[in-house]
This record gives sequence, structure tokens and C-alpha cells, in this order.
Amino acid sequence: MSLKKSLFILFLVVAALISTKRSWAETSTAGGGRGGPFLEYHANPLSRFDPGVAGSPVVIGGIGYAWVTPKFRLGGGGGGGFLWNGTDNLSFGLGYGGVVGEYVIGNWFNARMLIGGGGFSISKVTFETDSSKIVQKINSGGFILFHPSVNAELKIYSWASLNLTAGYFLPNVGKLHAFTAGVNLMFGTTRR
Repeated sequence: MSLKKSLFILFLVVAALISTKRSWAETSTAGGGRGGPFLEYHANPLSRFDPGVAGSPVVIGGIGYAWVTPKFRLGGGGGGGFLWNGTDNLSFGLGYGGVVGEYVIGNWFNARMLIGGGGFSISKVTFETDSSKIVQKINSGGFILFHPSVNAELKIYSWASLNLTAGYFLPNVGKLHAFTAGVNLMFGTTRR
């Protein structure tokens, strides 16, 4: 895509956001927003790709949203992954992002859905010396992602909370499907 087209698209997005900001502020009874970092463990190991591969993905990322109604928040989020207890000869990368919707079920409990996409790569180092390295690509590609989760919110202060999450990472690459458990530190307006 050319620079002119990219700048034109950016201009249209900014203009749309500016024009909708006023209407959201006038119609929303909730107001405010929140955001913060998260850490998430994926329970299924990568041995599904290759029996000689060990380790489970851990994702570090961020999430943020604004109140649209008193019970619904809308925003975005994403993260990047690395291996926990992985084998030394393994190279792994995972990244994703998307739109996040969250529905408040109770004062301390909510349901979240991230819809987006990303990519991954798994490679095994088969030979390595000081001056050379031979890498065997096991698998890589892009994916479309649905990531539902439920969150228990523990308020620390009126402007901060700690969320404990449980969910399911559901990309269209079956070997990456995984139950997830995580922790999310959120800062901002909890509710008006």
C-alpha cells in the first residue's frame, strides 16, 4: 500500500473517531474507561506440533476499553507469547490482537470476548556452532481468533483492580487451541 493511501485511510479513521466521540459521550450513561497489562498461561503444550518439542505458551499483553452502556464495555487488546519450560533448541513466537467486548454480569464478575487475528512460528534448531545455525521450521502461519473468558474482579482501590481470568484460546489452527488462566491488572474508572 502506498504512503498516500495509508495517510488517507488514517485520516478517515481519525475523522470517524472524532465525529463519533461526541455522540458516544451524549448517549452513554456509563462513561470512563479502563486498561492495563495481562499475563496468561496456555495449558496445552506445543508437543502437538512435534513430539520433540516441549513447553507451553505464556502471553504478555495489554487490554483497554471504554464503557458504552452501564453493563457493556468495548475496546481492544493483544499480546505476544513465549515458551514456559521450553526446550533449549526451540524458537517460538506468537502474537495477536483484536476487538474486545466485555459484559458485566455482577459487581465482581464479567464475561469477555476478544475477536481478532494473529500469527505464530515454531522452529527447531537442529545444528549450531559459534558461526552457524541450522533451523528446521516446524510450522508457522496466521490465524483468526476467538478468545472467550470469564473474569473475577478483585478491587484494590476505586481506580484499580486485579482480574483473575479463565478462558479458551480458539484460533482456526487446531493445534493452538488451549484452556487459559491469567491475571490482569486494570487501572481507570470502574463504573459511574
